[in-house]
Amino acid sequence: MILTKEQNKHYLRHVIIPEIGEEGQKKLLDSTVLVYCENTDSLRFLAYYLAAVGIGRILCDLKDKSGADSLFAEVIDLNNDTRIDFLDVCDEEKDSPQNYYRIVLGNYNFVKNITRKLLNDKYVPTVISLYNQWKGSLQTFVSEDSFKSFVALMAGNNTRESGSPFLANGLSAALCAAEYVKLCLNIGNIKGDMLYFDLYDLEFIQNDNNADLFEFLNEESKKEIRQKLSEAKVLIIGAGGLGSPAAYGMAMAGIKTLGLLDLDIVEISNLNRQILHSFSRIGMPKVNSAELMLKKFNPEINIKTYKIELNKDNAEQIFSEYDMIIAAVDNIPTRYLINDTCFLLNKPFAEAGILMFNGTATTLVPHLGHCYRCLYPQVDTSKFSGINGILGCVPGVMGFIEAAEAVKIMTGLGKTLKNKILLFDSLEMDFNIIDIAKNPQCPTCGQQ
Repeated sequence: MILTKEQNKHYLRHVIIPEIGEEGQKKLLDSTVLVYCENTDSLRFLAYYLAAVGIGRILCDLKDKSGADSLFAEVIDLNNDTRIDFLDVCDEEKDSPQNYYRIVLGNYNFVKNITRKLLNDKYVPTVISLYNQWKGSLQTFVSEDSFKSFVALMAGNNTRESGSPFLANGLSAALCAAEYVKLCLNIGNIKGDMLYFDLYDLEFIQNDNNADLFEFLNEESKKEIRQKLSEAKVLIIGAGGLGSPAAYGMAMAGIKTLGLLDLDIVEISNLNRQILHSFSRIGMPKVNSAELMLKKFNPEINIKTYKIELNKDNAEQIFSEYDMIIAAVDNIPTRYLINDTCFLLNKPFAEAGILMFNGTATTLVPHLGHCYRCLYPQVDTSKFSGINGILGCVPGVMGFIEAAEAVKIMTGLGKTLKNKILLFDSLEMDFNIIDIAKNPQCPTCGQQ
């Protein structure tokens, strides 16, 4: 046995994936990543997801170290196999780059300055993600020449910062963690060309011309969003892999009231992906564990918890108290129940699903677009018995997309996934959006 009995329980959802297995998980546990961020706010979700997937050592270079001790304690509590420290405490790592990788994550000006300084260090494969409110980019540089070309290109350009990173930071963090896993385990296709994403206008663009990055990241500040959300109420059903990033996204967005519904307690096997929880809270109801972390993250948010099972007898009463529903569940019958209740009450909801390295997302607006039964009219749930493998950062990608969809639906801003379905493949680092239509024969929203 390569892993201990406890580690096999902890990383069960990874171990059962053929591309990872025990050997791959052990390799992740033995790996070290050098992380460069501006401050703890930009580091937070990256550190969570790197720890969740089981990276053994995270060494951080922060321009501003305020709050780092508290964040480091949270990371260790999320995964007690992970060690996290400042890179300047371990300067020798810069001189021994074998089997190490780098991640640079931040706004344009920070990345521009830090990458220029990194030219003086021994080169290691580097993942770089920039973000600016709703927009971001991702690219991996395996060769030193490509990295130098990117740094030179940045030196000759400028872009405009538009305020807080909003949800782009969370999505960037989850994408970086996925790319690191692929680098470390040599699986999938490394993102050698640039991926651009725009959560506001719902664009995911693959481009090998980095010069486009500077214009793409320019965007006007959308300050009216927080004001429009100041009285909003959102219910998240499920406080696990999808619910964790969705809840953090709602807390970042400034939602007034957040409802959390989940019957389960925290288990060790949750912790490879459910970043609201930790080792010290194993056995605690998930809704209470989530409330504790979210209140620490945003003390002003009002949280209502429901430690119950959603069923046809209570769904209508609970849903009626909220403006928007986020479905963060892992079973088909509950998805049907959410869909039918939202249609009955005319409540929009965001939906996502995950399996191994892949994710899907869509947004359902009753009477104006398709519903869940339009997509899946009759699903044989017997085929979904047993435990499925999940790369821990993939729910992060999909959960932050759900949060973005909720914000846009409630504010009436941006483009949403209404009448569309988004498909995400983390091994290819590829996003596809497909148009779909209402099914006239749908038993919920059809003509009859």
